Amino acid sequence: MAVYTKLNEKEIQSIINDYPIGDVVQFKGIQEGIENTNYFIRTKNGKFILTIFENRVDSKEIPFFINLMKFLNKNDFISPKPIENNEGKILNKFNTKKLILVNFLEGKPKVNITHNDCYLIGDLIGNLQNKSRYCDLIRKNSLSLEDCKKIFQDCKNSISEKEIDNLSNGLCDLIEDSLKDCLEKWPSHLPKGIIHGDLFPDNVFFLNNKVSGVIDFYFSCVDIKIYEIAIVINAWCFDQHNTLNIEKVKNLIKGFTLHNNLTKDEIFSLNILAKGASLRFLITRLFDWYNTPENSYVKRKDPQEYIDKLLYFNSNTLDFLYD
Repeated sequence: MAVYTKLNEKEIQSIINDYPIGDVVQFKGIQEGIENTNYFIRTKNGKFILTIFENRVDSKEIPFFINLMKFLNKNDFISPKPIENNEGKILNKFNTKKLILVNFLEGKPKVNITHNDCYLIGDLIGNLQNKSRYCDLIRKNSLSLEDCKKIFQDCKNSISEKEIDNLSNGLCDLIEDSLKDCLEKWPSHLPKGIIHGDLFPDNVFFLNNKVSGVIDFYFSCVDIKIYEIAIVINAWCFDQHNTLNIEKVKNLIKGFTLHNNLTKDEIFSLNILAKGASLRFLITRLFDWYNTPENSYVKRKDPQEYIDKLLYFNSNTLDFLYD
């Protein structure tokens, strides 16, 4: 989530007038995230999130996100519910940009991640995969390794290799060698299904130490199902100084296996998938580090964290899962 399109109170109210939710009492731009513009809105009838889709999002893919959230809501998954306007439409416009309104999910993201939190996220992933098993929606992963390779080329076209290497000595070579390795070893044969694709701690809400909501489905797609686990290993299972916490990984897998057992092939593939996930986040952060507009209300994320994590997966395996 982020704020690229800045709205005043009058503009917010003009948008909300199209919905049967009462007058605006409070609104606030949400800084976290990088993809779309988001506002928290409280009206006399409740709390909502307004999302304005920016140019980075292919407008043809927006119906996928809407229909996935609708599908998950119908199947009792704790995701935002898209709100219809007075004409029964979910996807609407502000000037030339498309927007949707969803209900607000109560709870807060966890800052200090515990072993039990990782267990609950494993359970959540298994639950999401089971409930989306019969979902026939299809969207290609727009941040596949091939896409990340193109983004990295865009980085090199917009900034010099010297600038990139100033972040970390030899960074260009590290990324190019890691991309080559992942592309050669990527386990494309593994089972595919719907994944959230961005299950970072700031996209999962907790209430009374239980998961109360999952937000930001705008990277969701059909991909290797356990790639979701690889993403979460990167996002949830490292401690300070970017050291992998083995017990957190084990608890993540334990929670997931409440729903689905991992095959030996999936377990042995987790390391290359985790390496690919760290590479994805490193490349996208690197691009945004240099290309985020100065006038946008967006908090840039330091690429260094994922340099460290990529180096970890280059030098280590997840062999503690092989027993």
